[in-house]
Amino acid sequence: MDHAPAPQDTRRIDVGRVVAVTLFTLLLTLNVLRLTSGEPFGHAFMMVNTGLALVFYLLLIAAYLRRAPSSRTDMRWSSWLVALLGTCAPFAIPLVSQGPREGGPLALVAAVVLGLGLVAMLWALGSLGTNISVVPQARKVVSHGPYARVRHPLYAAELVNVLGLCLAATGPGPWVVMVALVTFQVVRARREEELLSRELPGYADYKSRTPMLVPALGRS
Repeated sequence: MDHAPAPQDTRRIDVGRVVAVTLFTLLLTLNVLRLTSGEPFGHAFMMVNTGLALVFYLLLIAAYLRRAPSSRTDMRWSSWLVALLGTCAPFAIPLVSQGPREGGPLALVAAVVLGLGLVAMLWALGSLGTNISVVPQARKVVSHGPYARVRHPLYAAELVNVLGLCLAATGPGPWVVMVALVTFQVVRARREEELLSRELPGYADYKSRTPMLVPALGRS
C-alpha cells in the first residue's frame, strides 16, 4: 500500500477498487456485528481495538472510492501474489492457533500491542490518503507524517498489530505466520520501490534518506 502521478484512462473500470471495497466492506460488517453481538471481549482494550479496526476499514473504503488512476502498475504475477499473501496472511492466525489466550498479563499486553498497531495504522493510512493500493502502483510520493520517518509505515504498523494477534493466540502456528508475513512485506516493499524509483521523480532521493520499516535503523 504505497505511493505515485497522473491518471491514464479514467473510463477504465478500476478492478482493484471494486475488489478492495467489497472485501473491506465485508470486514467492516463483521466488525460491526462483533461490536453489536454482545460477545464478551475479555478486556475493555479489545472492544476499543474492534472499534479502531472498524474506523480503519471505513477509512480504507473511503480512500479506495476516492483514489485516482495510477500512472503505472507492476503487472508481474509474482508481485501480485506477494501483495495478496501479505494482505491476507494475518487472517490465517486464528486458523492456525490453538485458541485465544484466556486472561492473564500476556493477554493484556497483547491487547495493548494490538491497539498501538491499529493507532499507527490509522495514522499511516490518514497520511497515505488516496494513494492506497494493494499491488505496486505509482501515483505520487508521500513523505509527510509517518512517511517522513520510514518509507512503509503502514506495513510496519501492520506488523505491530500482527505481533499483538500472535501474543493473543496460543501455539506456534501464529508465529510461523508472523515470520512469513515479515518476508512477504519486505519483498512487497522492495517491489513497490523498484516501480516508484522508475516512475516518480523525487522518490529515489526520498528512499536514500528514509529507512524502510524501522525509524533510525538502516536505509536498505
